[in-house]
Amino acid sequence: MVSRRRTARWTVNCARAVLLLAVPGMMISACGTSSPVAPTTAGSASNTPPVTSTPTGVAPSVGDDPTATSPAPVGDGTPEAVPACTATDITVTLTEQPQRREGDSRMALVQLTNASGRTCSVGGWPVITLVNAADKAVNVPTKDVAEPGESVPADLAPGTGAFAGIKWTICDKAATDCPTGNTVKVGLAKGGPLVAATLEGFPSPERSGITFKSLQVGTVQPSNQGVVAW
Repeated sequence: MVSRRRTARWTVNCARAVLLLAVPGMMISACGTSSPVAPTTAGSASNTPPVTSTPTGVAPSVGDDPTATSPAPVGDGTPEAVPACTATDITVTLTEQPQRREGDSRMALVQLTNASGRTCSVGGWPVITLVNAADKAVNVPTKDVAEPGESVPADLAPGTGAFAGIKWTICDKAATDCPTGNTVKVGLAKGGPLVAATLEGFPSPERSGITFKSLQVGTVQPSNQGVVAW
C-alpha cells in the first residue's frame, strides 16, 4: 500500500517539474531526460538574402552587376582644328597714328579682317611689303619684334578682325638709299600671297611718297588694345 502511494506521488511531482522547468528551445525533464525542441517560426523559410561583400582593394567589375550597362563610347574631346587664314581670306587696313609720330619715326595700326565665309585663324606676324608704282616689292630692312608681347593667335569668324602694330623710319625719297613706294601689300606668311592694303593717313599713291628706311613689325593680337603703344 505504501509503495503504491509513493509511486503515484512521484509521478505527479515529475509532471509538475516538467511544466516548471520548460525553457525555450529545450524541455528538461525532472525525471532525468531531456530532448531538443525546434523553434517555431512564422514561415518555413527566411526572406532575408545572404550578405555579400567586395574584397578590399578590388574594384567591382561592370560584369558583376547584371543591371549595369557599359558606358557609351565617346570622342576624345579634341576640338576640330580651325584652318589658318590665307591672304585671300582677308582684307587689310593700315591706319597711320599721328599721336605716335616722334621725329622720323611713324606708327600704324594694321587691321586684318576675315572677308571669307568661314572661320580661320591668324597669328605670328603679318608680312608687310612696300610696293612701287611698277608693282614691284621694294627692299626694306625689316625686323619682327615681340611687341606689345608674344603673339596671341585668334580664330576669326567672318567679319571679325585681329590687329598688329608697325613702326618705321621715314627718309627723303630723293636720296638714293631711301626705299620709296606708292602702296603697301600685306600677307600672312613669308613667301605667300599678298593683298593690297587700304591706307589711311599715308601719302596718296599718285605721289609715290611712302618711305620706309627701316621697318619693325609687331605681333598679331586679338584686340587693338596696346598694339601701337611701343
